[in-house]
Order: sequence, then C-alpha cells, then structure tokens
Amino acid sequence: ALITILVYAAFTMQTYNPTFYICGLLIQVIYSVGSTMMFVSSMMQSARISDVKMGGTYITLLNTISNLGGTLPQTVSLFMVDRVTISSCQGTLLDSPPSCYMDKDTCVAAGGTCVTDVDGYFVLVALGTIGALLWKWKMSKMLLHLQNRPVESWHVSGTK
Repeated sequence: ALITILVYAAFTMQTYNPTFYICGLLIQVIYSVGSTMMFVSSMMQSARISDVKMGGTYITLLNTISNLGGTLPQTVSLFMVDRVTISSCQGTLLDSPPSCYMDKDTCVAAGGTCVTDVDGYFVLVALGTIGALLWKWKMSKMLLHLQNRPVESWHVSGTK
C-alpha cells in the first residue's frame, strides 16, 4: 500500500522534495528486510522437512518450486499491465479512433495523442490485494494443517 501511494505521488507531483526520496528509501529498506526474512524462513522450512536420504536434491526441488511461485506472478503481472490499462486516442478527426493499445502509431499519425484513462498498475494492485485476501481466507486452514504435520510425513521414503 505504501508503494502504491508513493507511485501515485510520483505521478501527481511537479517537483520532488527530500521527503519523497526519504520515503522511497525507507520503503526499500523495509522491503529488503522483509524479503530477507521470508527467504531465510522459507529455506529453514525446506531444510527442516527435507529427507536426509535424498540429500540436497529434495531441498533443491523445494527451492525451485518456491522460486517459481515467486517469479511467475511477477511475470504475469508485468505482462498484464498494458492489457488492463484503458487509454483512448484523443484529438483526432477520425470517425472511429484507433485503439491506443493495439495501434498507437496510427493515433499519433492521425494527429491524436494517447491518453491514459485508467492506469493498469492500480487495477492490478487492487486485483492482487483482493486475490491475496481471498486466497488467505480460503487456504489458511490447509496451510496451518500442512505446517503442523510431523516432519516424517514430508519425507519421500515415508514412515514404516
């Protein structure tokens, strides 16, 4: 939420004062500390549940799945920003102005300019927040159940 406010402020401010940069630096430090804590706790969980009979293979598999789960949503989000941005071609004399998403060059060639009506970044932030809250609400019981399972139940070799 703080980053969204900072981005909004960056687009609306004409000049940047030192408070803007201090807030940006503070947000980056908080993000870095939180990211490091999440990485260490994730690796600690993987080390705790990994099967010693498989060696480093199992922990590498868990780390790979964790990395994919962290990078794929970012890739999809960056892909979707332009697709959910609503912009229109204004200032042209054409009967049906071209879409700025698909044909920005035609709009500019016709003497128009592409104006962003709804920025896709803010749409994705809202959708992502709602999606995360719904996911937490639906999955929290299952995640607590998985977290409280005995370590042996995570081993590939099983308990016999």
